[in-house]
Amino acid sequence: FILNAAECEPYLTADHRAMLEYDDKIVSGVKIVEKLLKPKKCYVGIEDNKPDAIENMKKAFSGTGVEVVGLPTKYPQGAEKMLIKVLTGKEVPSGGLPVDVGVVVQNVGTVIAISDAVERNIPLIQRITTVSGGAIKEPKNILVRIGTTFEEVIKFCGGFSKDPVKLITGGPMMGFALSNLDVPVIKGVSGILAISKEDANTGEESPCIRCGRCINACPMGLNPSMLSILGQNDLYEEAKEDYNLLDCIECGSCVFTCPAKRNIVQYIKYSKDKARNAANKAKAEKK
Repeated sequence: FILNAAECEPYLTADHRAMLEYDDKIVSGVKIVEKLLKPKKCYVGIEDNKPDAIENMKKAFSGTGVEVVGLPTKYPQGAEKMLIKVLTGKEVPSGGLPVDVGVVVQNVGTVIAISDAVERNIPLIQRITTVSGGAIKEPKNILVRIGTTFEEVIKFCGGFSKDPVKLITGGPMMGFALSNLDVPVIKGVSGILAISKEDANTGEESPCIRCGRCINACPMGLNPSMLSILGQNDLYEEAKEDYNLLDCIECGSCVFTCPAKRNIVQYIKYSKDKARNAANKAKAEKK
């Protein structure tokens, strides 16, 4: 069992805050998971740019047999396949899941929710969320009720200090852009970001120049430029069969490094959706 406490995306610090303030809940949540899964080994993986969290977790798990490991600060260290590789040496096969190599990965928020549910009889009604970005007046981590609108959350943090050019739910690398703030906080909202013009990596998209930077940046060893081109041209089956489309973890490293400002992950998500729909349609026809 691996507790994913890496929290590798920029801006997001909700898990970091939780490890400093809710160490008792994290320990009890992990113990409950251990009782259910009976794993041979249990790890807590934390990036080494959080020394206070590492120290606090080591104290909290002292004498439990759970190993707290400081990991190199390198994006996307928090992706479960990366975490499994660095902590256990096991490699999840192409198209596979962590359970295929005998590993279960959960995050900090989940074990806190498990502890609340089992020990305090509290359902999942709230979560810690990071509210940040260059356009937020008072960036902070808040304990917010599920169902609260993003508008109310940002108002609680002082509102905008300047007009944001981009609103994101989640982190800047793997999050989703929003068109308005009339959106409720749900269990998966780790962050609400309002990005200012100075911080936004925006620009006009242009054709791929075949520089290869996205290939060098891809942690999964894929060819993102080719996947994006195939996605643009609706050749999703070719992307799936010849270029391992479904192995993409959508980390956004390719987009961040692309000098042509191509929306590579957007094309890949589109291709994945098309491929899954085609597969489901074929299954339905067989039945």
